[in-house]
Amino acid sequence: MKRVLKHLTTVLSLGVALSAVSATQSFAQLKDGNITIALSGGLDRLDPAKTSNGPDLMILGQIYDTLLKMSPSGELEPNVAESWKSTADNTWRFNLRKDVKFSDGTPLTGEDVKYSIMRILDKQMASTHASQLSTIKDVVLVDDHTIDVVTTGPDPQLPRRMQAYGGTGRVFIVSKKYFEANTPESVSDKPMGSGPYKLVEWNKGQRIVLDKNPNYWGPAADVTKATFTFIPENSTRVNALIQKEVDLIQRLPIADIERVKGNKDLSVISTPNGLVHNINLDCRSAPFNDIAVRKAFSESLDLEGIVSSLLGEYGRVLPGPLPPNVVQYDKTLEPYKYNPEAAMKVVQEKKPTPISTNTSDGRYVADREIYQSINAQAGAVGFKITPRIMEWGRMISMITGATAGPFYIVGWDYSEGDASKMHAFGNSSRSTALCKVPEYDAAAGKAMIELNDEKRTELWKTAQRAMKDSYMIAGTWQAASIFGARKEVKWDANFGDNISLTDIKIQN
Repeated sequence: MKRVLKHLTTVLSLGVALSAVSATQSFAQLKDGNITIALSGGLDRLDPAKTSNGPDLMILGQIYDTLLKMSPSGELEPNVAESWKSTADNTWRFNLRKDVKFSDGTPLTGEDVKYSIMRILDKQMASTHASQLSTIKDVVLVDDHTIDVVTTGPDPQLPRRMQAYGGTGRVFIVSKKYFEANTPESVSDKPMGSGPYKLVEWNKGQRIVLDKNPNYWGPAADVTKATFTFIPENSTRVNALIQKEVDLIQRLPIADIERVKGNKDLSVISTPNGLVHNINLDCRSAPFNDIAVRKAFSESLDLEGIVSSLLGEYGRVLPGPLPPNVVQYDKTLEPYKYNPEAAMKVVQEKKPTPISTNTSDGRYVADREIYQSINAQAGAVGFKITPRIMEWGRMISMITGATAGPFYIVGWDYSEGDASKMHAFGNSSRSTALCKVPEYDAAAGKAMIELNDEKRTELWKTAQRAMKDSYMIAGTWQAASIFGARKEVKWDANFGDNISLTDIKIQN
């Protein structure tokens, strides 16, 4: 069958207010350590316990500290915690630095770490991070700068959740005093942490400005001030870079890579280990409460054709929910087969109810085009789909509230290199869960507490197969994280879509 994928170009008036500057001004600011970065999606909220939105977590990672950090090779390193060890099968001890202060000058102690963790676990908080910290039973203060994290059983991967990369499940350290003295709205609108930068301005929907934290305990960075603007529309974002209105852009569209490479003042920065994109299906109601319909939907999609046409060398279809950089990746799995004839037969027999769906536009690489191709192929076998483009802030709120639609595209960050991230969407006990797969729950539940690496890997492989066999995800692909930058900006994209200001060097 000859496959033709139509590329639709739509000029969207998004009303994005970009604070443009001339090329001369931008260069001068860059020399002074002031950088302007354009993100593809906007912010939702800046409460570390309340958000799993990628842009939110990126900003939070500049303002707040974590106990540990991760090297580009995936090794855990000291941060606020200068050392850590397992003192029992169910206890991790963290020894904290004594020179860490919040940006308001107050010292960071074990009380703040305990408060930060227990706040996430408070059921009334309904935190998106709670499921990955659900093994934590208590946090015991040994002294002001020593804490024991006590778990319900062995949790070998708990330290990996104490660093900033990997999306959901991260613990950013907040000030107990500040959070208790202010309303939830205030701590979200005016975050205050001990990280390398502090908030100086947030013009919602337009930009957020960070300045260096004068009380930061760590080494000084080249970037002294950063302005993040939000430009979902791809061509507008690229033009802002070319016109030197911004210095670094997230999600450089593949169609513009050669254009940027050909500009002597610009460079392309990329890593193949970008976000892993799932087509999540809602198994709780029609039409996807029927596994035969879920399978038919999966078989209606030629993901290999879609990804190769739209992403080329910068994308790959995955055989299951995990990417190759994850230790427990099961390379024996194969992607779903493209079988439109079988899919059409099931649709004609089952007559699935019409579905209304939503997608972002610019949040992920070629998200709108991929979504349109999915709709066209599913529609060709008989699925009746009403599509809608949605602003990312609203979209992520619906995803975390499990109301985003019968199916949707969502990206997952596996920067920590461990399968436990899969539990964030596969665990049926979560309030945001879309499917209940007992075989997955059983295997993953055991894997989360297994200390033996080989046994743990086999359990996660069983969980991957259970997830795949249940068709709770209609297909998965990974897109490279691609950035465009001014030549003066020297930076390696080691952690997918994440940008850490302290890693950026400015060379003139």
